[in-house]
Amino acid sequence: MPTPQRLGFLFDLHGVLADSWQYHLRSWQTIATELAIPWTAELAAKLPGMSRDDSLGAILASVGRQGDFNASQRQVITDHENTLYRQYVAALTPANCLPGIPAFLQELTEAGYPLAVASASTNAASEIDHLGLRNYFPHIVDARQLKASKPAPDVYLAAAKLVDREPGDCVAFEDTVTGVQSALAAGCRVVGINQNPLPGATVMVASTGDLSLSVVRQELDLPDV
Repeated sequence: MPTPQRLGFLFDLHGVLADSWQYHLRSWQTIATELAIPWTAELAAKLPGMSRDDSLGAILASVGRQGDFNASQRQVITDHENTLYRQYVAALTPANCLPGIPAFLQELTEAGYPLAVASASTNAASEIDHLGLRNYFPHIVDARQLKASKPAPDVYLAAAKLVDREPGDCVAFEDTVTGVQSALAAGCRVVGINQNPLPGATVMVASTGDLSLSVVRQELDLPDV
């Protein structure tokens, strides 16, 4: 009897593999200050998982200024945020991996599960290199080829294709509502990583330190082979 095909395991980057969203938030806080827009806890909670353009839109909308800039001007601002963020990326090291992540990835790799990074960040490959995780992730979605960002399913559809699996044969690891919506729209099962419930997640764990292959197999009723 043939061995069942391994599921594809697809990982969001920010908040799942590394706590790098803090650097995006610092960059966006700088942008907000330059635009004379108050930086609030509400914005800090809302932006994770959003694309750059959507993040800028949320910041502008927080003070009713969403019509202030045309498309080319918005591009200049989002490019500036990316420049600020890349300065933080250059300082990333393996120490920035979230707790338990290297051990979990090693466990999955040894068990033969194909892995991919499903991030809408154009800096994902560089971040993975700085984090020392490239050996686990030969497959990284090229965000520049995506037509739409999360919560659209594009990034997970692309990641499933990279590991040669149907989306329904993939498990996504996400930490935001937007990310869960994206993975569900693609047809993936979702492991939500958050202390608060993420609507629609197939299973939830409180933190990355709770991840292990045995836990995932048990919670998703996967064969122990």
